[in-house]
Amino acid sequence: MNAPFVQPKVMKRRVRQHSGFTIVELLIVVVVIAILATVTIVAYNGIRDRAQTSSVQSQLSQAMKKVQSAAIINSELYPTTLDDAGIKDGNGITYQYTSNNAVTPKTFCITATLNQTRSYYISSKTGSAQQEGICPGHNLIVWYEDVAGALPPLPLDPGVTIDTAVQRAGVASMRLAVNTLGITIKNGPYAVQTGQVITVSFWLQTDANWNGLGNNSKIRFGNATNGALLASCGYNGIKTSWTFVTCSYTGNGSSPTVNTTLSNDGSIGQIWIDDLSVSISGL
Repeated sequence: MNAPFVQPKVMKRRVRQHSGFTIVELLIVVVVIAILATVTIVAYNGIRDRAQTSSVQSQLSQAMKKVQSAAIINSELYPTTLDDAGIKDGNGITYQYTSNNAVTPKTFCITATLNQTRSYYISSKTGSAQQEGICPGHNLIVWYEDVAGALPPLPLDPGVTIDTAVQRAGVASMRLAVNTLGITIKNGPYAVQTGQVITVSFWLQTDANWNGLGNNSKIRFGNATNGALLASCGYNGIKTSWTFVTCSYTGNGSSPTVNTTLSNDGSIGQIWIDDLSVSISGL
């Protein structure tokens, strides 16, 4: 008697399933992380900026109170300088101050600039209210003589060096080597309305053998849009001791924004610039 037929069992291969991320999933994760990082950085920068603004505004309010207190003690005359009111630069804040006791009512104005990036001012006209910007006529760049060269008043273009060995006052000056042309003063271009006067001034010293007496050793005001020359002033010869140099341009509507540049077209000798100032007055 034949045994019943038994169908052989078919061995089924068990497929092992791997768990993991696909390339698409990994890309999604990377994108999400990048978005979160961007949001975090933006939020941090916003918090930092608000904190810095709050700090400079608080210091400015304190400076105003000291000026007013000094006036009470001094027969209602505002102090001539901030030193007279006991106000010093510090914590990254640089102050500028002007007063006029010859007019009625007497006036004062204080500008506080944080790390050359954010300025606010307060005055006898604004009362306790603070305005973003600077007082009329105050320095737009706030000369910064840092030994390490952080935030110099001119960009460190080729031929421009912070020189700690030669200075009029403070710790450093800016040295322009031979054939250094068209160095643009920082924070420009500057908005100049019709009737306003923009003034560049600084102290200049040259080597005794400096030969940069040509037309390109000068202060220039140029149209920021098309580069047209608006006004210029030469350095007027060799200056072996510190000499004050200034040049101004009055806005006439031909250029609402103005670039300011300095140059040394000499092939022999260097020039040094100290206590650079850019101001706008009028209106």
